Amino acid sequence: MKLGSVQDLRFPRNSFDTAILFGNNFGLLGGPAKAKSVLRRMHQMISEGGVILAETFDPYGTEDPVHLAYHRLNRKRGRLPGQIRMRVRYKQYTTPWFDWLLVSKDEMKTLVERTGFKMTGSLDSDGPRYIGILQNT
Repeated sequence: MKLGSVQDLRFPRNSFDTAILFGNNFGLLGGPAKAKSVLRRMHQMISEGGVILAETFDPYGTEDPVHLAYHRLNRKRGRLPGQIRMRVRYKQYTTPWFDWLLVSKDEMKTLVERTGFKMTGSLDSDGPRYIGILQNT
């Protein structure tokens, strides 16, 4: 087994027809700059016409005052409202702090611009969770 990061993915051109980022794993892209960088690399790995199925959570589907205050703070700091700073703990283990990205459909469309992908649709749920269909153009 090899431990790695989504930012370190390296495969030959046209290795895949589909990449699946389920389990809210679009969030692994962290923020706008990192998202564009990773998506540009994935553009090379995915065949022309291939897709990324990218699951995320629309952060605006909340009325929780704590979440809304966090959105305001992020905007004030020049970050996307759904860009979460977090770390994971399990027993005696703790990860370093990292960014997790939650985006609306409009934000996802904007993020994929100039990466070689186009958001061509979505698979929607009854709530704020959805899967963006990102086609390699």
